[in-house]
Amino acid sequence: MLHPQRSSQLLPRFLVGAIVFMTIVIVAAPRLGAAAPGFAWAGIDQQVLQLAPEHNLLVAEFSGNRCETIHTVNGGDQLAIASTFKLYVLGELARQVQTGLVRWDDPVTLTDTLRSMPSGDYAWVPAGQQVTVRQLAEAMIWHSDNTATDHLIDLLGRENVERAFAAFGHADPEANQPLLLTRELFAIKMWQPQEWMTRYMAASDQEQLELLARDVSSARIDPSGGWGKWNGPTAIDGIEWFASAEDICRATVGLWTMGAQPGLEPVRDILAGNRGGILESTTWPHVGYKAGYEAGVVNATYVLERNDGRVFFVSAGFNHPTGIVDQGAPGALLSPVVTCLATYRQAGDCGD
Repeated sequence: MLHPQRSSQLLPRFLVGAIVFMTIVIVAAPRLGAAAPGFAWAGIDQQVLQLAPEHNLLVAEFSGNRCETIHTVNGGDQLAIASTFKLYVLGELARQVQTGLVRWDDPVTLTDTLRSMPSGDYAWVPAGQQVTVRQLAEAMIWHSDNTATDHLIDLLGRENVERAFAAFGHADPEANQPLLLTRELFAIKMWQPQEWMTRYMAASDQEQLELLARDVSSARIDPSGGWGKWNGPTAIDGIEWFASAEDICRATVGLWTMGAQPGLEPVRDILAGNRGGILESTTWPHVGYKAGYEAGVVNATYVLERNDGRVFFVSAGFNHPTGIVDQGAPGALLSPVVTCLATYRQAGDCGD
């Protein structure tokens, strides 16, 4: 993927779909699992350090409803995570399905007021078409569909999704309040001046909601209309979604656990519907991938179920407030980690 570029010309539809704010796995996901001779955590850590000034890495194993750390670098550091925040939307959806407030096959009518930019094909679907809740959730996780995400947040309730951060063990859930719709983030970074963004970041939660209502929420997104003035890292330290690698692991293990409950089986199917470049194999029968990308922000997160039933978690995040992070770099970084986990038995097996 490329970061949003300034352009005086409207981009063709196929190119707009490729120049996205959040990762589309078909283009961006690495092919993982190749052999990695001479594996050592010191080498992995050095690569993490070199990719961006702010970074984290967590490799863990699910143990019941807990994450047992295998290796970490700055695992508790809060970073901008871009599209990976959608795991929390899935978490609130699972909760509302569990309590009977929502059903997987409930219809949702697409509207122009919730249309967002790509990634995701729903950016182009005409208003008035109905799709199911499950179809939206699959698009949100498999294709990082932003329009699907905003329709789900609207259905579930912004405040309910905000509460999901705390419910899934986020260490600082207030950092994501008020929760931005993807279309709101786009509208801010494409059109609002720096002075407005500075004022927004300094404002209270209530003041931020008022600014959104007055200056942003009524804006209409045209996915064919270009990226406005957004052409590089923009306010990623204050206008974004935030979590640590440890937070993301707690959310993921919570979702994985919920997916084992009757009626919530689609949760695991949704989590594991995109393998993120890890080929089908007898070693890894189930793999889930969620990533996020914005200029200056990259996150790559995996859940991997091995053929013996053990489940592992791998997440790497990178923030560069003034520079572009190589979106493909986490693939090369994490490939030897996945290879090592294929035969991991106990601490020390991967070079500790």
